[in-house]
Amino acid sequence: MLQNSYYTPSSIKRPPPPRATATRPIVTRNPLRYRTIPIVFGSITLFGLSAYLFYLGITLSRPSPTPIHSSAALQPDVSARYDDIAGSFDDKVEWTETLMGISKRRMELVGMARGDVLEVSVGTGRNLEGYKFSFSDKKGNGKGEVKSFTAIDKSGEMLEIAHEKFSRLLPGIVGVRWVIGDASVRSAIPAPPKSGDERSGNKEGEKYDTVVQTMGLCSVDDPVALLRCLGDVVKEEEGRILLLEHGRGRWAWLNGVLDKFAEAHAHEFGCWWNRDLKKIVEESGLAVVDAKSWHGGTTCWFELKKPRSEPAQEVAVEKPETKTKKGWW
Repeated sequence: MLQNSYYTPSSIKRPPPPRATATRPIVTRNPLRYRTIPIVFGSITLFGLSAYLFYLGITLSRPSPTPIHSSAALQPDVSARYDDIAGSFDDKVEWTETLMGISKRRMELVGMARGDVLEVSVGTGRNLEGYKFSFSDKKGNGKGEVKSFTAIDKSGEMLEIAHEKFSRLLPGIVGVRWVIGDASVRSAIPAPPKSGDERSGNKEGEKYDTVVQTMGLCSVDDPVALLRCLGDVVKEEEGRILLLEHGRGRWAWLNGVLDKFAEAHAHEFGCWWNRDLKKIVEESGLAVVDAKSWHGGTTCWFELKKPRSEPAQEVAVEKPETKTKKGWW
């Protein structure tokens, strides 16, 4: 008789427990997948930019067959160009001046003006917002430092635009004088007004407390004569001539670039950007109170003054001794 066989629980093998650190298979993906087209176009763009920079470097380093001299005496007068570009001048220079920080420098410079102020080569009035006018305007702050303001420029078209800007800035104020003339001619500059009213007449024999000029030495026939003329109309010793100009820089390669493109720039903007500003200031005879420069020395800030002229001292002349003839006694 067959006996039934029974399995006890102890005879059944249990499955092994799962591993505590089970690892998943690593899937390797192509990092460049779906990026082939951007990489190709980026490589082409980088190559094109590198080629352009290389070409630009070769072009700028190549000496010009007919370099433009930096002496103002040898450069033709192109200041008449300002009448043609007056309407578009602000649009042409706004972006560049903002990017290079020149607009900020303008505001800092004219913020130093005080008293009776004369601005030479006022142009389209790019400095007007920086002055601390003390006219009785609607703002009524009374904290201004500019008692009177006289603006002069050779270009009547530029001067008209500056006048319109001032009217929008300080509506109702008519005390500013707008003069069309060449500031390098002494007789073209009137004396300061008796008051802020333009009809008050001139203070004959008086001089200005502050003279301002920005980007003007590049567009006159004789910049040295202009500075000497400005020295004649500013108060001696305490008066100030404030300049923000552009010209030659510190490095020969940079000056080579300025010389190469000076003529094209002059015919477009009416100014020669390769003049030696330091030499011009030295030859003017004015004393330098402060000087700063940026952009490789091509943008310069000058604070000048007219030294007080010393009175001529009388030199004692020794008279020859007169020999008296002795008498017989």
